[in-house]
Amino acid sequence: MLVDAATLVWIAPEPPDPEQARALSSWSQTHGVKLEAPVRAPAPALAVDARVADAVEVLLDSARDAIAARERDGADRALSSAESMLRAHPELPQAAWLMAEVERARATQWRHVPPADAEAAEGAWLRAEAIDGGRVAGVGEVASARRPQPATVAITLSPEDSQLWLDGEPVPGRVISTGAGVHALVATWDGAPIWAAWVETPPGTSSVRVDAPAAPRCSVDDVGRARVTSETVGASSGDRIDARHVGCGAWVAAIADTEPGSVRVATCETDRCGPALAWRAPRLSMPWTWSPPVERGNDGKRLPWAAWSLVGVGVAIATGVVIVASGVLQPAPTETRFVSGGIKRQ
Repeated sequence: MLVDAATLVWIAPEPPDPEQARALSSWSQTHGVKLEAPVRAPAPALAVDARVADAVEVLLDSARDAIAARERDGADRALSSAESMLRAHPELPQAAWLMAEVERARATQWRHVPPADAEAAEGAWLRAEAIDGGRVAGVGEVASARRPQPATVAITLSPEDSQLWLDGEPVPGRVISTGAGVHALVATWDGAPIWAAWVETPPGTSSVRVDAPAAPRCSVDDVGRARVTSETVGASSGDRIDARHVGCGAWVAAIADTEPGSVRVATCETDRCGPALAWRAPRLSMPWTWSPPVERGNDGKRLPWAAWSLVGVGVAIATGVVIVASGVLQPAPTETRFVSGGIKRQ
């Protein structure tokens, strides 16, 4: 990899000590590569306005009052407004539940407000059950004796390591079994929604492609996907860098070596890394130190070393799992993600 500059990803539970920092500087000077810190630019998140859900709740109450008073026009206006608001905001955590309640209110309207239409009421109730799986009918409600037709949806997701949610529930895989009808599909990164849409799932098998925005290349969230794994090739074994899902064009992964003052460095291009080779700075006859790349915050001020954007990763070699942190290693949560400004637990 012949480049003038590359993003440095330091993989260890703590920042490099002075000798390791000197080794990194020596590697940088010897190879003519300027090592830079990852930029702090997360994937753009969708704004979630809780006031929208509150407004829908108010409209549902108005629709129920109008239905009780047999006022079709008032019920129609309230339910249409509620549905329009939800259609525009599938990113709301409760969007699917609220849409199901809109459909149940319609079912009640079709049964109790003239002119009644039992078939339309059945269809609205089935649409509600397809979204939330169904609930016990309340006072004045009549549940359908039928069930929504089954639907299987194969999802193609980009970026692949985003988390998918269907109707407010996490999706563990990429094939979803649900009911035929409309559903709220949301992709999140680091707990924040980055893509959302209402999708129509027909009976039987169908597919959906989700093209969510990825984290900017060479950003903290991008290179934070890197992991250290142990593998055996032939008679030898060693650490390898798992760079799946990384989009940075030119970056360098560095980990602490078993020998004090030595580091292992791998050069990488996007999702491919070479072997992690040991590197030690030559011994000098006089003191010699190196300072890491300077990262500046949004206000232009220098950030301290502990906040510097090298990827701090605790490596659990026995399981091949890498815990990404920033600064010192902290007690292990359920999942630790590489985030701007420290550890975020999920």
